[in-house]
Amino acid sequence: MSRLRRIETAGRFFFITTNLRKGAAPLAPAERDICLDALARARTKHRFALFAYAIMPDHVHLLVQTREAVLPQLMRDWKSASGFAVAKRRGKRTAIWQARYFDFILRRASDFGPKFDYIHNNPVTAGLVSKPEDWPWSSAAFYGKRGSVRLRPDVFEVPSDPNEPLWPVPWK
Repeated sequence: MSRLRRIETAGRFFFITTNLRKGAAPLAPAERDICLDALARARTKHRFALFAYAIMPDHVHLLVQTREAVLPQLMRDWKSASGFAVAKRRGKRTAIWQARYFDFILRRASDFGPKFDYIHNNPVTAGLVSKPEDWPWSSAAFYGKRGSVRLRPDVFEVPSDPNEPLWPVPWK
């Protein structure tokens, strides 16, 4: 199967999904903590904005804006660090993440809200909790002002005009 070419890798808003490799055991609570810790280190290293996240038992959703690093580098580093730490905890030497990930470029303000809500509602849809803010491996509690979160997200003021582009465009 051919690989889709990424049309943009930096300076954009991305909704990202990455899955555990086929046959990998689901992430245990302590392993989800490992993934969040690795994400915090990746954010410091690559200086990207992290607006929303949900670490699920078998996949991860992120809403980010790349600034200095390119998306493939950021994802490679985070998946490598988190995967190595989880595999070490499991006493195995196998990869835990699928080789690829899915990314969607948010182009306009109207793209932000649906992806943001999807990420936070994912644990509810999966039947893991009844309210988004009850999932400890998500940024939902931060936005619901329901206590602290392990990894504080960045705040973004979404433009009120739904057609407003999320990055500078030549015609403005």
